[in-house]
Amino acid sequence: MHHCMVLILLLLVPHVHGKELSYIDWLSGLDKQGIELDSRDWQILVKKTTDAELKELISRYAHFVQQGRLNKQLFQPGWYIQGSNTTMRKDRLLSIKELKNLEPEYSEYQLLIKSLERMQRWREVARTEFPDGLILFEGDRHPVVTSLNRWLLDLDLVESLSGDLYTQAHKDVLTQVQLRFDLLPDGRLGVLTRQALLAITNERIRTLKANLERLRWLPEKLPFPYIRVDIAGFKVAWVEGLGKETVFPAIVGTRHKQTPIFSDVIESITYNPVWKVPHSIAAKSMLRAEKKEPGFFKREGFFIYQNWNDNAPRVDADTVKWSALKPSTFHYRLEQQPGVLNRLGQFKLDLPNSFGIYLHDTDKPDLFEKERRLFSSGCTRVKGIDHLIEKILAVQAGFEDEHKPGSSTFKRVLSKQIPIYFMYFTAWPDSSDRVRFREDVYQLDNALTSWF
Repeated sequence: MHHCMVLILLLLVPHVHGKELSYIDWLSGLDKQGIELDSRDWQILVKKTTDAELKELISRYAHFVQQGRLNKQLFQPGWYIQGSNTTMRKDRLLSIKELKNLEPEYSEYQLLIKSLERMQRWREVARTEFPDGLILFEGDRHPVVTSLNRWLLDLDLVESLSGDLYTQAHKDVLTQVQLRFDLLPDGRLGVLTRQALLAITNERIRTLKANLERLRWLPEKLPFPYIRVDIAGFKVAWVEGLGKETVFPAIVGTRHKQTPIFSDVIESITYNPVWKVPHSIAAKSMLRAEKKEPGFFKREGFFIYQNWNDNAPRVDADTVKWSALKPSTFHYRLEQQPGVLNRLGQFKLDLPNSFGIYLHDTDKPDLFEKERRLFSSGCTRVKGIDHLIEKILAVQAGFEDEHKPGSSTFKRVLSKQIPIYFMYFTAWPDSSDRVRFREDVYQLDNALTSWF
């Protein structure tokens, strides 16, 4: 598409040659990254552009490529990851090579760009590849089926499809598409079903552009090794280098108690942790559990303190009339002691953040078997956290593997703090580099996709 725009400029504007043409080519190619030029900027290029106008235009779009086009505090107010600190040079016109080097170096960025190119192609060729008169029935063999397979795979509507035979698997996925758009659920590929697939394609295009923008909001580079908490993907990754990562299933916060998007460092590891219950949880869900099943606090191993002062006296649970309390009058501090019932499990990774968020083990490993893992109050539970800890300790100076903590609470301060990034991406490549589309579980895409 951008080559056509360049050709139009050449026809309309005879003065566009050489150096200016290369910059126009760069600008017109930005749509591949989900950055499209405003119509008023094309109008500037159509007339005889001054050096100052060209420099300002290039500088502005170079900033979009490097640090994002949208104000993240406006379009995603809960984003607390510091982006690039590099100041864009305005004293001179950057070279084409310098402009291309501004693109985020993350491999995921290029994979999302390739996915966007494929989506844009499907939008352009869908009617010619799947003409109005084409209707497929189960058992039909047709060359167009291989194209349909690729389209459904690119849309992430199927795990795998191959061959040129139209099967029950095709009917099943198209039936789901038809039901979504209130069409007759016959599982056939016809005009209306093709249009429904185009509607999904347009949704995917907006989602890809939104997530490319999020990647531009990240720092230029992330320091290896680091930990990535993939909130929408319910995963935690130990990232050692480019293409070198170990992924662990994770549980994140519910829609009402969301895991925040921020960066921090892991300072220490607590073994056999005591769970100091946040007041909001203690005064609501914990108190509710005690009222429903009297004796809950004792059975679950909670110590109860008079208030939140460090020297507050401990209180016998039997001396408190819990049924008379409500959240507004609940002033006690609850601390669950180490053990098999402890909500944090055996391990806790300590982060010095203002959200009260950390990574920990769990007392309910069966929840990791769920596909949609939104069960925590904001903290992240990690399946196989002991293996993650092994990786953290392996990069520590002076670590002795034979030193094993006992059953009591023990904190190991790290000599090398580990950066950690809590990220939210609704389009992200899997281990095979195939871009997968996730549910927008926190409904954070709406503002971004509506702009794109």
